[in-house]
Amino acid sequence: MSQMPSIDEAKRMIRDSSLAWERHVEAAGIITSSKESSYDDLLACLRIRGLPAEYAACALYVRTQRPRMDDTIRSIILDHDDWQRYLSEHKHAA
Repeated sequence: MSQMPSIDEAKRMIRDSSLAWERHVEAAGIITSSKESSYDDLLACLRIRGLPAEYAACALYVRTQRPRMDDTIRSIILDHDDWQRYLSEHKHAA
């Protein structure tokens, strides 16, 4: 059984487009659950479709306290550019 990647390894993994999607899911899980991850790390997760983006969006909502329109899954914003703009407009250092 292999050892879980460190947060630094996960940060490198999420930016490596040659890795399999499953490895990106693993990296996003580590990044989004770590207090050592930055907004840039979370934004990098948003660039990967599916679970990595969903993990990142949930973490961003928690960290920024950004309001949602409602409690449905459809109200979660997964768009990288939208989050980048939101962070900039609300003075969250990326």
